[in-house]
Amino acid sequence: MIMDFFTKLRNFRPFLIIFCTSTALCAPAVAVPAADSQRPTQPFVQSIERIRKTAESVGVMLVSLPSGQTVVEHNSGAAFVPASLVKLLTSYAALRKLGPSFRFKTEALARGGPVDGVIQGDIWIRGAGDPFFVSEKAQELAQAIKLQGIRQITGGVFTDDSFFNPKSEHICLDGDCIGKYNPVVSATAVDFNLVPFRLLVPPKPGSAVTVDPAWAGSYIKVSGKAVSAKKGDTLKVRSLGATGGGQEEFQISGQAASRGPRSREYRFHAADPAGLFAGAIRTALERSGIRVMGHAIGEGTAPSGAVTIARYESPELSELVSSMNKYSNNFMAEMLLKGLGGHVSGPPGTGAKGVAVIESALVEAGIPDRTGIIDCGSGLSHFCLVTPKTFCQLLTAAYKDQQMGPAFISSLAVNAGEGTLKRRMRKPGLSVQGKTGTLNDVIGFAGYVSGPSGNTYAAALMLNGVRDRWKARQAIDAFLEEAAFLK
Repeated sequence: MIMDFFTKLRNFRPFLIIFCTSTALCAPAVAVPAADSQRPTQPFVQSIERIRKTAESVGVMLVSLPSGQTVVEHNSGAAFVPASLVKLLTSYAALRKLGPSFRFKTEALARGGPVDGVIQGDIWIRGAGDPFFVSEKAQELAQAIKLQGIRQITGGVFTDDSFFNPKSEHICLDGDCIGKYNPVVSATAVDFNLVPFRLLVPPKPGSAVTVDPAWAGSYIKVSGKAVSAKKGDTLKVRSLGATGGGQEEFQISGQAASRGPRSREYRFHAADPAGLFAGAIRTALERSGIRVMGHAIGEGTAPSGAVTIARYESPELSELVSSMNKYSNNFMAEMLLKGLGGHVSGPPGTGAKGVAVIESALVEAGIPDRTGIIDCGSGLSHFCLVTPKTFCQLLTAAYKDQQMGPAFISSLAVNAGEGTLKRRMRKPGLSVQGKTGTLNDVIGFAGYVSGPSGNTYAAALMLNGVRDRWKARQAIDAFLEEAAFLK
């Protein structure tokens, strides 16, 4: 299971963080005026008033399940910036359109099959939007190639990113790409398109800082120089961009205090995702005992008539969606959006096609008339607008759907359990499964809540123009607790 993999894979656990919680550092959101102004009704008057004190505009809706009957609402028809609540729309559409058991395929192709264990010429690795292809999966693909009796490739390794258009794209919050939470997506991606490497600081002052060879890989090219020093720390690392030869150049400078940590770890968004992927595959092939003769490496489209020599299939979509929602992974959401477009509407996958698939899924769920705009798969946008009513209708539809509903519900974070709700709402008897959303002044929750009575409710709370995120979360938790213990 992917949940176990995330726990065990120490080197990549920070990816789960930089793609989600750090969005709290984003630029201020635009508060959306409420469309309705109905006063909250009993018994949630105090809870809603408490929420309203924390933000400029608030929308709330609570419905009883499975009937979908409204229990309480406040500005439920108004459109708000949803932040990561958008991932609910993306995951719902994916599970509905592709099915919980769907698997992404990554293929290795060549102009012809092996002859006496040798592939003549180059090979191409063509992905179809797998959002969780990490280095260990590259090794699995290499082993699959080896099982075909292949022991030598006379050419180079190329990455075919043609399933997406554009082939690679930096998804940025309102055009601001500085934040680590802004992912780079490509149809054929490895390690979330992040470049990890480690600098080693020697204990002797004046000695050169070096790159740990176990982390460097063929993709990283290092220039500049840094040294250790008795005191003072001005060590800097910056990317100079892709070299054009399947590498990315990183410049190091300054000095590192020798009394400090002996190693420094860094992660950058890949400037050349195709080069990063091709390098990972070549390394995996060589570790598997397959000799790669050619030096060429990087982006390239497989020729017409190329044959598949091996294939890797991802875990089932239900597992991928669970990883995405529980930890609010922006990279996986944006990959899934484009993947939806390509697999449902035909390649190449685009963001626009993916949005169209989401809208189609909402219509099929009985939500044809809605106020708002969907312009991304992850919530990295202040231009995306959705209503609390839309989320409650979606949650109700998923709750009733016997085919994809269980996978959708189990993908959500659990209070006092796992995911983004791990440290929240620990009161005995309270059960919450949901998705959180956070930008600088946007806080939201959408999901399911139940308590000792056995009744289950779908809840959506959306706050824009938040003045105090901590108090806003506390107010939301208090509302959900009241719902759980409603008699």
